Amino acid sequence: MKRHLTRLIFGNQALNKLEEQPHMPHFKKIRDVWHNSHYNDFGIERIFRLFLVTSNAFFPGVYLEHIHRKSSYHERKIRGELYVIFKTAIPFVMLYFGLWNHTWLFAINIYLLIETYVYIFQKIFLPEHNSDRNYNRSLILLFFNFAEVIGSYAVIYAAGNYLNQPVGNIAEALYFSLITGATVGYGDIYPISQAGKFLVMSQLVSTLSFLILFFNFFAPRAQDRPARSRDKR
Repeated sequence: MKRHLTRLIFGNQALNKLEEQPHMPHFKKIRDVWHNSHYNDFGIERIFRLFLVTSNAFFPGVYLEHIHRKSSYHERKIRGELYVIFKTAIPFVMLYFGLWNHTWLFAINIYLLIETYVYIFQKIFLPEHNSDRNYNRSLILLFFNFAEVIGSYAVIYAAGNYLNQPVGNIAEALYFSLITGATVGYGDIYPISQAGKFLVMSQLVSTLSFLILFFNFFAPRAQDRPARSRDKR
């Protein structure tokens, strides 16, 4: 049973070993940005890169990766996937059980949402440190990140009086968060307070970030893959 489960999760071990990549400590990434090892940037772009790579040190994802640094490449990646799934599940569990008024859970939800924002912007502005060559896997994780953002904002909308009508249940909270994140906006539910308008605008920024990441990072590389395959032949 264990052997079959391992094969299900890890696939062909012989092929996977060909893709092994060493763990890069996060503080080495910070040094690379500081010394311009991979970048030819200056001014506001350089400051923003430094801010992004440094701010990651305030979130648990970096330290979970460091704890498992001696594991194999694919074991580290699967543990990272489990962490993403865990983060995605938290807001939906809160919505399902109506836990948005629990202050400590609400704070954790916001904290992990900020980490996801930092991760998305890091994917955009620090592509040299994104060593994952499996773009299909990255796209799947990006979908989980988007679902987490939708669920996290749904928790925020459910917890406050930001809209023209209460969204005190999972369906209405997810409905408004999803149509906002998808930039649809039917007009039946809309923000009426200043805080609500800022929340909606911040969620739209996340949508734009996902679109920028997809079209500027994933789409060109996905098009390059068939060309590289032909070149190898």
